[in-house]
Amino acid sequence: MLLDRTIKELIVRQALVDVHREHISDSFVSGVIIEMSDSYLYLRRFDDEGRYDGVSILRKDDVTRLAWGGGEREAITRLIRRDGKLPERPKIELDSFQSVVRDLDAHFGHAVLFTEELDSDLAAAGAIEEMDEETVVLRLFGPKESLDRPHSLLHLSDVTRVEADTIHLRNLIALHQTATLRVETS
Repeated sequence: MLLDRTIKELIVRQALVDVHREHISDSFVSGVIIEMSDSYLYLRRFDDEGRYDGVSILRKDDVTRLAWGGGEREAITRLIRRDGKLPERPKIELDSFQSVVRDLDAHFGHAVLFTEELDSDLAAAGAIEEMDEETVVLRLFGPKESLDRPHSLLHLSDVTRVEADTIHLRNLIALHQTATLRVETS
């Protein structure tokens, strides 16, 4: 299959790729594909300045288009290479979103679950409280405004993408930890 062959070549070249899934979201996921299974793609993400921006795992069947090469992506690739060493890549079992969420939470202490088919802007970021084959309960990291920590139950069958260790979430978790420290020391 041409898609699998192309992805394998992009993995070997460590090419920066924009992964489009137009039927799910208007936005794309940009990064270097580091692993592929029959069902999933595992990417190391980077922002427009070439900074590491976490990892993303998405369903391979959702991919509608891949874009690589060109001046802008090559410039970002040079910035990525200039920065040098990247964080350790966690080993992720790419056989189900249940194993993906479990492995990301074990490595990073959190996961971000996107349910884009229900709402393209909907994502739940938190630490696993409990999980079975069908559902997961997360203790969420609420927004900067409230630093709230509510719980949320999601059906794993609704998940379209899972991320962890993004710049935004690392900053949000740091704010939560700082707020917790202030409360405990007062």
